[in-house]
Amino acid sequence: MKLATYKDGSRDGQLVVVSRDLSTAHYATGIAGTLQQVLDDWNFIAPQLQDLSVTLNQGKARHAFPFDPQMCMAPLPRAYQWVTFDSYPHPGRAAVDDGGHASGQQRPSDDLRGAADALRLPGPDWAADFGAGVAVVIDDLPAGATAHRALEAVRLLT
Repeated sequence: MKLATYKDGSRDGQLVVVSRDLSTAHYATGIAGTLQQVLDDWNFIAPQLQDLSVTLNQGKARHAFPFDPQMCMAPLPRAYQWVTFDSYPHPGRAAVDDGGHASGQQRPSDDLRGAADALRLPGPDWAADFGAGVAVVIDDLPAGATAHRALEAVRLLT
């Protein structure tokens, strides 16, 4: 199942289900308006989105439309929190802490953008650093959770 958040003028966008080949999409309006709503009631809503995804991929969705990646916002434009971890040493920052654990860095969640959105910098002297990454969207997870419990909390990969 592939999901996207389409720009609709609101802060959170509109949830769409996207076909496997990225050629078509279908609004998920009758199921959930935003990805955050899906995450808040995952066990009830995700199966319905999966059914819509199957229908869309079979070419049977009645209101499918051509998917336009330029219309996409960040999947969760106002995520509650995001944390980044380095998988390799970064200049000036240790990849592991003194206890041998991967080092994490909390970042503010107020500037998430879609892949095709313009990058806004505070001024012309600011430089941008970027790289490829993988995001794991999880359900509520207590600090210190076991690896097994963390795996059960995984909802989406992006």
